[in-house]
Amino acid sequence: MNYSYEKLPLIDLSAPKVLGRGNRRGNNISDEIVAQNLDDAGKILALAGFDIDVCPGNIIEAGEKYMVETGPDSESTGPTGKPATNITRKGLRKPHYTRLLILQDKLVFQAACCLPLRVIAASLDGNVVSGRILFSSHSEKDGGKLIYEFPDKGPEMTIDLRRGESTKAQRLIFAIRA
Repeated sequence: MNYSYEKLPLIDLSAPKVLGRGNRRGNNISDEIVAQNLDDAGKILALAGFDIDVCPGNIIEAGEKYMVETGPDSESTGPTGKPATNITRKGLRKPHYTRLLILQDKLVFQAACCLPLRVIAASLDGNVVSGRILFSSHSEKDGGKLIYEFPDKGPEMTIDLRRGESTKAQRLIFAIRA
């Protein structure tokens, strides 16, 4: 799947933050989970046509993450009632990660979780930005995978990521090193 670039809606800075209701295990992520996420990320990058060894200096983790209320849109009718799970039938955890990669003169956003994923808004240094989907898939077995390319770079990238049919989006703010 490879689409042409399209202008994304600008981030709605007035969107209210949503308080989390889920129980988080904290920030303690085991080495096994980190290795699983890196392995999955590498396989998905290869499927998207990237034949590269991504070094840690090219990976940017979000400095800020929080949920915002986005409201329903024409493509979303609300939750399906199916419980989200990050465990496959065989008991293996589905990968969950979001990261921004600096590749040559562009930025590549990569995400994985148990639900379908879609970038619904973004801004680069507070300005309108264009982007395109390089890879997008979802299955019950493997969960949701997304690779999204932005043709420009700047000091700060903000991305609103919708998971499944939620009316909320995860806002990710990346500070890009010079």
